[in-house]
Amino acid sequence: MTRISNLFDLQDIDLEIDSRRVAISEAESRLGESEEVETAAGVTIEREAEVQELHKKLKAAEWEVEDLTNKIKPLEKKLYGGSVHIPKELASIEEDIRFIQARKRVLEDKELDVMSQLEEAERALAAAKHEHATLLTEWEEEQRRLNQERENLTAEIAQLEDKRAAQRSRIDGEALALYDALRATHQGRAVAKVERGTCGGCRISLPMSLLQRARGRSDVVVQCSSCERILYVS
Repeated sequence: MTRISNLFDLQDIDLEIDSRRVAISEAESRLGESEEVETAAGVTIEREAEVQELHKKLKAAEWEVEDLTNKIKPLEKKLYGGSVHIPKELASIEEDIRFIQARKRVLEDKELDVMSQLEEAERALAAAKHEHATLLTEWEEEQRRLNQERENLTAEIAQLEDKRAAQRSRIDGEALALYDALRATHQGRAVAKVERGTCGGCRISLPMSLLQRARGRSDVVVQCSSCERILYVS
């Protein structure tokens, strides 16, 4: 192989390494905690707190209803048991029972309202848990895939680095120094293929004298007069 074709092949290897390093960087940027999963977890915690609070309210309402029921029982026993015979006292007991029953109905309505709220909150909690579980599963699968992708890319880079080292050993130091300098200033593309009299790097038409030099000896480094890339004629 010629000096210039060796440089062109080296560039192919370097570009493959560059692309895999970019892919690793992209994979690593997506590794780690997920804001979406954290948000879903936060919503689940909020829904759980709402359900717990409604359970407490329902329990309190049930206790109040039970307490009023227990208060009515002895009054009804006095009213219907025959132990009280004075009409005024009987009327007073009846009034107490009516008052407690009215209060009990209000609390029973409150209890039903809390039960309805609780059912709705439990449905919301179930939906939040499902959403969180789904997002978490998807995130975990993506993390496994990204880690595997990173491992594969790292292994590929190691193989390409060996190939790169072997390829560089075929090229003289002067050409390598120029190649490395141009790669650093031209986004990794130091060698440009000549296509229809045009530099493949900057797309500028090349002077005929420069084309003739590039086509003449494949071991001589000829650079584009515009972008200074090394010209390669296949």
